[in-house]
Amino acid sequence: MSLSYQHIYHAGNPADIHKHLWLMAVLRYMTRKDKPLFWADTHAGRGLYDLSSKEAAKTAEAAAGIQKLLAAKIDHVLWQDYVAQIKKYNPRGGLGSYPGSAILAAMLLRRDDRLSCFELHPQEFTHLQNSLKKYRHSHAEKQDGLRGLGAYMPPPQKRGGALIDPSYEIKTDYEAVPQALARNLKKFPQGVFMVWYPLLPAGRHEILKEQCAALEAEVLIDEWIYADPAAPDHKGMYGSGMVIINPPYTVPETMGALKEIILPLLR
Repeated sequence: MSLSYQHIYHAGNPADIHKHLWLMAVLRYMTRKDKPLFWADTHAGRGLYDLSSKEAAKTAEAAAGIQKLLAAKIDHVLWQDYVAQIKKYNPRGGLGSYPGSAILAAMLLRRDDRLSCFELHPQEFTHLQNSLKKYRHSHAEKQDGLRGLGAYMPPPQKRGGALIDPSYEIKTDYEAVPQALARNLKKFPQGVFMVWYPLLPAGRHEILKEQCAALEAEVLIDEWIYADPAAPDHKGMYGSGMVIINPPYTVPETMGALKEIILPLLR
């Protein structure tokens, strides 16, 4: 895991929207049942992000993501649910505080559910601890989530899963992630595992996709392309992907409909 990566520079960008909406859809579906579940966030970051900070302002990636979409009129129940969660951290209006995946999960999970959030970066971990303080069903662990996740598999609740979203600054993550999935699926074959990955010109994500598709489970791959990688002025990430292992019933249909609305607005 890279100890240089800080998500504050990218918070609220189109990739966050993609990841967060899948997380919302999955957890909303899984919490319909009146049975507790376990959830993990393997690379939780700081949990809550200040979009007015100098770090966020330096890249201003939220302008092309959450800020752009909040200015649009989007008529979809899942999107409106997502906006409602964001507004809870911005009671006076505007968009100063932006909940990341760990805080979104903490907000959506119930009192009897359990949430484990992993983060190795020292400063990010301190922020994460503070962000999670009010959520008694959650806790933060300062360790590599790909390694730490296995200690919770299978969870005593027999229901749940994890979001796995490293920065991929360490190139071996493209192979380490499917390897971690294979290990944890052996322990918890019914688990719902979600993997986020970037679409970059180098194409290393193809290795990850190929190895995930070969897993002994139902595998769904959803990619959002919101920039033209061939454009002369384009640099870096041009889209993002999600691998969903054991996708809950109706969630792919929900996300397919929302993708048709959201993706054109991000381009």
